[in-house]
Amino acid sequence: MPELITCTLEADGLLLASIDMTDRTMNVFSFALMDALDALMDRVERDDAVKAVVLTSGKSTFLAGADLVMVRGFCTEARSATHARMFEQCGRLGRQFVRLEASAKPWVAAANGLALGGGLELTLACRARVVSDDKRIQLGLPEIRWGLLPGAGGTQRLPRMVGYEMGMQLLLTGRSLSPQEAVHSGLFAQAVPAADLLDTARALARSLVGQPYRPGDKFPRLDLSDSPAYSPAIAQQQAARFGVSPDDLRLYPAFSAIIDSVLKGAHQPLAEATTTEMNEFLRLMFSPVAGRMVRTLFLGKVRAERELAPPAGMKISQVLVGPLSDAQKPWADALAKIKIETSPAPELPTDHIALLDNQGGTHRVRLQGMSDHTSTQDGETAAVLAASGPYGRVMEIVGPAKAAAVQAVAALAGSLWTLPWPSDSNTSQLQALQGLALPEQAAAALQWADQHDASEISFMDVAACLAGVSPGWTGGPLSWFWDEQATQAGALSDPAQAAWSRVSSRLAEACE
Repeated sequence: MPELITCTLEADGLLLASIDMTDRTMNVFSFALMDALDALMDRVERDDAVKAVVLTSGKSTFLAGADLVMVRGFCTEARSATHARMFEQCGRLGRQFVRLEASAKPWVAAANGLALGGGLELTLACRARVVSDDKRIQLGLPEIRWGLLPGAGGTQRLPRMVGYEMGMQLLLTGRSLSPQEAVHSGLFAQAVPAADLLDTARALARSLVGQPYRPGDKFPRLDLSDSPAYSPAIAQQQAARFGVSPDDLRLYPAFSAIIDSVLKGAHQPLAEATTTEMNEFLRLMFSPVAGRMVRTLFLGKVRAERELAPPAGMKISQVLVGPLSDAQKPWADALAKIKIETSPAPELPTDHIALLDNQGGTHRVRLQGMSDHTSTQDGETAAVLAASGPYGRVMEIVGPAKAAAVQAVAALAGSLWTLPWPSDSNTSQLQALQGLALPEQAAAALQWADQHDASEISFMDVAACLAGVSPGWTGGPLSWFWDEQATQAGALSDPAQAAWSRVSSRLAEACE
């Protein structure tokens, strides 16, 4: 097994530890990386030659958070595991960070790139932090986007560093900070040019050698005196104060779990507060919502972006744009920003474009929006562009799946930072789902899924959530139905019931 953290002990006792998961494009916290971190802490504690640690990354990014495949496994395990078992399993990283933080030998994080989720939590556990000054670097705790909370101390350390007000805003929105914002807020000590990052971290680490860990020195707002005392009523008031609607508070358990975790832990010692946080995290593991959101809005979306992308060689060299009606203003706005040559083509029918690819092909496409009623004739291709939402944007490709046309539209979607979804149907499936109650969406989606294989059916959930036709907490109509089948299957219409009987095994493959 490759070494995940490589170490160099320098002459003055500074240990430079570099995280590099060579089999991944980004470092993420997996079971293996947690094992490697334990081994590193063991070495630091027992080796008298080590005086301080600088922790950095061997990649262009620092650490992207927890392995969400692992988190998805936690959600599945929670269906049958005890609270004690889940506490032991899920709480491991948080306990590691408590141990790292209390080390008599100072740890300094040198974030050379993106640090999100568990990656940022790791830096927060260190005695001090410096970051490269590249404005493109993101530093944040985005777990709320997938129905989770940062469960390795993030809800406790972040507010103690930046204050209750800013900490709660960042936790409830998942917003990232730039390096400059992180320094201004007090989260990081300095933002320096990449070439100076390690030397700056070394100097900071050396200045801390021999100084014991004192929470009051590390955290400007250790007692969180600006945090109100917890009660259920106060938690609801705070939700409203930070812009969480009553419906979102009810449907997305992560909002209340984050608020409760911050308020309950605010006046506890950090070790105790991280236990409070983990109990709130387990609320989410035992709820199906987090599992659906991780399944669809992270794992499913990542797979869709990979598998629905056009072939590497497919490019659009020119877009010919016919007359556009007022109804297609979103398309007009999107095409105006595209970094591809566009030319007016009055000879094309209204609301049509022609895509010229780099392989000599020309593909006529009808442009549609979510408010249209889209159906296609044989040989016709339509592209339905949904509005941008919190999880991105989707473009449904309507019409029989003709490889060349689908690839061309997918290439266009990529230029618009939009996910292409070929529904392989003569009518828009997203438009058909729009406005339906969840049971009706599920019935329609089951009948569509009956005609498609397991590798495709999870993409409907991704598309439905990106388009906003299904709320994020559902994970999409098929994912929601899978979790609710015990109460919903009996109410299906006969056609949907027949489809369910045929598709259930494939849906199990997609949802388990």
